[in-house]
Amino acid sequence: MELIALSLGLPADRFRGFFNEHQTTFTRLNHYPPCPAPHLALGVGRHKDSGALTILAQDDVGGLEVRRKSDGEWIRVKPIPNAYVINIGDIIQVWSNETYESVEHRVIVNSEKERFSIPFFFNPAHYTMVKPLEELVTKQNPAKYRAYNWGKFLVTRTHGNFMKLNVENIQIHHFRITENKNN
Repeated sequence: MELIALSLGLPADRFRGFFNEHQTTFTRLNHYPPCPAPHLALGVGRHKDSGALTILAQDDVGGLEVRRKSDGEWIRVKPIPNAYVINIGDIIQVWSNETYESVEHRVIVNSEKERFSIPFFFNPAHYTMVKPLEELVTKQNPAKYRAYNWGKFLVTRTHGNFMKLNVENIQIHHFRITENKNN
């Protein structure tokens, strides 16, 4: 987080106040058994991580794919044992006012080997109001998102993960400010 802050021209400790003893960081344990027809199985469907950062230890099996923004093609992330993949999440996208962008990704299963993954989701305190940082909002670069409460967002999103909805689960684009072309 310090490196991200510095890359944005901010003090290294700019994000520290968001991550205290009340943070909502968690770890998830995933098991993907082998499947002889992996194209028929769902590992984890396409999504963007809603938190700040996701840290994923690599293994020799792999299965992570990222969606290339330029053409929408899914690109397999080559597994590098003993390495980590760090995903920028939606919160960093909002805080940076889209200087950084969270990446859409998914997980496919392997036809021959089982896979275990243990992503670590680094998230701020539940009462954090997420909005573009004031230091990064200017007349030339106005805020691209309305403020939202992280805890309420997380509860709503998590609740939607476990039920069939007739509408899309809550996403940060629901807080995107659209430009009024008539002004």
